[in-house]
Amino acid sequence: MKIVLVDSNWKTFLPVSFTRPVSHLRCGILKLYEKWEKHLQLVSVSVSEEYLNTKFFKEFDGGALIINSKFLPNKELVEAISELKPSEMLTFNGKWIAIKSDVGFNKKSWEGVTPKIFKGEVKTIENWWDLYKVNGVEIENDFDLITKGRISQPLSSTNTLIGSVDRIFIEKGAYVEACTLNTQIGSIYIGNSVEVMEGCSIRGGFSVLDDSKIKLGSKIYGPTSIGPKCRVGGEVKNSIFQGYSNKSHDGYLGNSIIGEWVNLGADTNCSNLKNTFSEAKVWDYEKKSFELSGEQFIGCCIGDFSKTGINTMLNTASVIGVNSNVFGVGFPAKKIPSFSWSATEAYNLNKAWAVNQNIAKMANEQLTNFDFEILKSIQEIDL
Repeated sequence: MKIVLVDSNWKTFLPVSFTRPVSHLRCGILKLYEKWEKHLQLVSVSVSEEYLNTKFFKEFDGGALIINSKFLPNKELVEAISELKPSEMLTFNGKWIAIKSDVGFNKKSWEGVTPKIFKGEVKTIENWWDLYKVNGVEIENDFDLITKGRISQPLSSTNTLIGSVDRIFIEKGAYVEACTLNTQIGSIYIGNSVEVMEGCSIRGGFSVLDDSKIKLGSKIYGPTSIGPKCRVGGEVKNSIFQGYSNKSHDGYLGNSIIGEWVNLGADTNCSNLKNTFSEAKVWDYEKKSFELSGEQFIGCCIGDFSKTGINTMLNTASVIGVNSNVFGVGFPAKKIPSFSWSATEAYNLNKAWAVNQNIAKMANEQLTNFDFEILKSIQEIDL
């Protein structure tokens, strides 16, 4: 039996979903697929756009729990999915949540299913900004899920703790000294070999994963999640770094989603509120126009491998595609296509790929041919 996570609203998570299924986005401490795997104790595969399936989906034999990736797991929902019988479909308000199949994942698994209405509470993510909006609740859920029955490394006496020590968990090899940590508002999770440098002020909910560094004197207030091998400094509010990305220097980032392998140059600042204090418009990739977001506070969403130059100023609700370089005088456009070199020319794929490989090597990681083919497809899609 395997979990098959199926995207039903992939386009509303662009540009960070250009390089991954929705189920491989981080929300809370864990990525969405990791939550389902831990709850159901099963291995997962993901189904999304065809060009992504070559990397994220593998054929398998046996039964499947087919799950709509927009739904977030909770105890009641997990129990209801676990109790499904073959050819039963769990639904909520006319939307499908999950199907149990004994014929794997194919056309037959969708045929002749019996609807079963779920009457409990559900939470869905509909757009990329929903990731940071529910991040605080998800940090708490994930914190309890991954620390249950385990003992944290002790907190050094050089730190100032405000709140309960039970809501901070420090993994082995982490360095946290001379910092102010507040767990009254939310939990704090520090991953393996993380370095939180002196003078940092962190207010939960907050999580930072393996081998990341929080730079000297950083000011981070939750709910903020930082993936593995990131470098983060300056001021950060209610944002998510998927992983392997850098914001090493001063500058403000709020209500934002940052992909992998992103580099924000020194003093990059992102506005998260219009000077009219009104509802922000954000680029709709499906309608190909700016549409009202329903949000007053909305920062930026930046796709993988993109970079900003020093002193870059990003407008409220900016979206930057994959492998773009943003620099120049004044505010850049609110919507920047993938493979852009400033606002003047396209960024050659082969040159971009060479740089991407160098960046990965610095983190002792290696990109694959799958990654190259995905970038090649994006270059043709996001024009």
